[in-house]
Amino acid sequence: MIPNVIHFIFGLKEDFGQQPFSLVHYLAIKSAYECNRPDIIKFYYKYEPRGEWWEKSKQYLTLIKVDPPTEIFGKPLLHFAHQADVLRLEILMREGGIYLDMDILSLNSLAPLRKKYKCVMGMEEGVGLCNAVILAERNAEFLKICYEEYRTFRSKGFDEFYGEHSVRIPYRNAKKYPHLVHMEDKFSFYWPYYDGSPITLWDRPADGMRDAWMIRLKKWFALKFISTSYCLHLWESLWWKKYLKDIDLEYIKNNDNNFSKLCRRYLFAEGGIPPCTCRPFRPLMKKIIDIYLPKLSNAGGIAL
Repeated sequence: MIPNVIHFIFGLKEDFGQQPFSLVHYLAIKSAYECNRPDIIKFYYKYEPRGEWWEKSKQYLTLIKVDPPTEIFGKPLLHFAHQADVLRLEILMREGGIYLDMDILSLNSLAPLRKKYKCVMGMEEGVGLCNAVILAERNAEFLKICYEEYRTFRSKGFDEFYGEHSVRIPYRNAKKYPHLVHMEDKFSFYWPYYDGSPITLWDRPADGMRDAWMIRLKKWFALKFISTSYCLHLWESLWWKKYLKDIDLEYIKNNDNNFSKLCRRYLFAEGGIPPCTCRPFRPLMKKIIDIYLPKLSNAGGIAL
């Protein structure tokens, strides 16, 4: 069984990649704790964060200072994101447990996956198996295979090879060794996708009264469906400036978009969306998203 231990990695770069510890990061930790009630949450860092939300987070964490890897198999790891990619594999191979990126908002317990499989990753639509969420037993064979693949590592940063070892190669390995990893569908960890969610999470003004009913329908349905997912990926590297950096308590309390509704239960005594009670309906809901909502989008010119 996969241990009920959660691992986070943060602060491998002194300026935190210009994304300092915020309410969004606190929510990642608090939601992981509330949903999974882990035996321990381990927080690996080189540079310790600062600020109000960091101080509130520390009560949930066991802090572990690390020197991130700077090379693998003689290949330099020049970007802190690649250092984190390698570090998470090394931690999970050594200890097992649940790895979560710091932009993952947990919504429901991972126990059904943790108790059933030896290794779990989730599909990122149109790309591969994303490593922002990984569940694995100690010494999981699938992770060893992915680690060995770093002998061919060739990325220097945000280049054409950026996601090769974090997304595309794991998917290739999963197709080759399907008995070694369980692949969760694109809706479990990573929906909505980063380029198609203004209405789904963040709102968007209606183009006119003709579209208002469609927007309300999509927002309502998306909220119901997301609430049955295990977690929500906030795509921090792409959404930080546009959506995430200025989020505070007042935003979540007073803004009635779906993101705020999903977050409230971790911040306030009342309000918010409770843990899922309708997972049996997910297969039908997935069909609606894949088949019917695109048709509505095409008809109204509005992306979900």
